[in-house]
Amino acid sequence: MMLQGANDMHFRMRGFIYLFCTLLLFGCSEDVDNSVTSTDQAGHSIGKKVSAPVFQSISVTEVYKLIEQKTDLSLIDVRTPQERKQMRIAGSRLVPVGDVIRGKVIFPPDKPVILVCAVGGRSYIAGKALVSRGFSRIYNMDGGIEAWRRAGLPLERGPEPALSASSEQKSKQVQ
Repeated sequence: MMLQGANDMHFRMRGFIYLFCTLLLFGCSEDVDNSVTSTDQAGHSIGKKVSAPVFQSISVTEVYKLIEQKTDLSLIDVRTPQERKQMRIAGSRLVPVGDVIRGKVIFPPDKPVILVCAVGGRSYIAGKALVSRGFSRIYNMDGGIEAWRRAGLPLERGPEPALSASSEQKSKQVQ
């Protein structure tokens, strides 16, 4: 019995260290200026502004409006399957935060990606990871699914329908 408690503590400590290191790696500041000045081959500024990747937090009401407008976007839930079973946003896809950080999932480069977690921390980290790999339109849902629930926005609950074999093959590539 004591061995089980020690294993649980070790597992939690590893998780904390992983999260802490990830935060240090990707930083905690939001990008404000979405443009950069391009340079020539010698590294001199040529004064031309080019668009940099967009990464920002947006409110649950903004996310809801985008979904209602049927905007072509990917709504990605980075929580655990157990958390998702409790409540989720209709149309969202489960991609655990670790898979996003490790680059195990392919996101469409032409679609904005909105990331959702419980309160906004894991989705923020996942967003920073995607931006560092060159994805251009990444949004963090501020306050996570808890803010969505508190706003009284619609949620699905319980187990999700089973995936067909062809759906499982597509699960590595987010639509």
